[in-house]
Amino acid sequence: MMRLALITFTVLWATSVLAQEELTLEKAIGTALEHNYSIKIAKNNEQIAQNNHTLGNAGFLPSLTASYNRDYGIQSFEQQRSTGEVSDNGAKSQRETYGATLNWTIFDGLKMFTTYDQLEALNKQSEDLTRAQIELLVYNVTTAFYNAAWEKERLLLFESNVGLSEERLKVSKDKYELGKASKIEFLQAQVDLNADKSSMIKQLELLAVRKFELMELMAIEQDTLNFTIKYEVENNSDILLGQLLEQLESQNAQLLALKRDQVIALYDKKIVEGDRLPEVGVFADYTHSSFETPAGFVLSGNSDDITYGVTARWTLFNGFNVNRRLTNAKIQYETAQYQYKDQLLAFTTDIKTRYINYRNNLDLLKLEKENLSVAKENNEIAQERYQIGLSNALELRESQINLINAEIRYQNAAFAAKQAEIELKYLSGTLVIK
Repeated sequence: MMRLALITFTVLWATSVLAQEELTLEKAIGTALEHNYSIKIAKNNEQIAQNNHTLGNAGFLPSLTASYNRDYGIQSFEQQRSTGEVSDNGAKSQRETYGATLNWTIFDGLKMFTTYDQLEALNKQSEDLTRAQIELLVYNVTTAFYNAAWEKERLLLFESNVGLSEERLKVSKDKYELGKASKIEFLQAQVDLNADKSSMIKQLELLAVRKFELMELMAIEQDTLNFTIKYEVENNSDILLGQLLEQLESQNAQLLALKRDQVIALYDKKIVEGDRLPEVGVFADYTHSSFETPAGFVLSGNSDDITYGVTARWTLFNGFNVNRRLTNAKIQYETAQYQYKDQLLAFTTDIKTRYINYRNNLDLLKLEKENLSVAKENNEIAQERYQIGLSNALELRESQINLINAEIRYQNAAFAAKQAEIELKYLSGTLVIK
């Protein structure tokens, strides 16, 4: 009992706190895109790919290195010269050198051009992956938003049902006090009212849970954003299957990223083929050196040296490794094609099956709308008959249950059709709000 009371208090507190600010779908998506960590990670990866797309990373630019060295030595020696004997114990010497070296590959079998194009493809792919992550987040936020809206609609239905039960309790109490009904009828009305209130309390908890799930996607701490869901469930009945399938290959970001995998694999193949060609480069080197030593015939000196030239290298045989890598590159390209076709088939199947669900729920929505109208009219008649004593409490309760069930079925069809619509737009790559 204590646990139930604590849960009830928590749910009611959360609901009252969250009822301070209105949250629309557009605002939820905007907040999520700004704060969600998966988007931040995707954008960082995209920035890395942009940074990598440079001429230097592709190998076009030369390398220039500078060097400096200074060393000291201590020598003990004895030398016999024409002028006499020379000796020293602990003679100090020093040497200093510095310079710069330039290396520039001017031809590497066209690999640098292919690498640059590959880096560009990787950059574009990172943009596709960022867009795919944004689309996934928008889909998840939209789904979570309408899930919360769905639970709110159910809560409103349960609240309405409690109102009907309270009215029935009032009427049965009046009839009991006037002697026109038994106490059993009055007590049964009280039991039914308590059961309806219990359902409403459970629904309050479900609504709070769905709101917390939405806040998690928005990357907002649960105690920093107070809101109520503001929404309108408008079912679009004009979506065409052929148009969705036509948009799939050109709009779906996941497919676009997989398509670029094929291009990247082709570049890998060309890079390997470049290893069969010679590599030509130029170099230049400048070195300055100076020294001082008490030993030897030259006691000190310095020099400036400049060297330059052309280098050429051609690997004629390396154990068939180029052939092996080329075969693997061809296999990788084939694998990329298979992955694209597999995902395309999966998305196409998902769209076709989800579209059937979408159309069926629209048909159910029309049917349940008619049923709801009938159930409302039937409940109104049952209430009037019960108030004037022409029907019993059992008939009234049955009409009340039929009404709440009809309302639930109507809302289920409406939100199921909306969910199918959201998923169809996500699969076809047209869900992101511009």
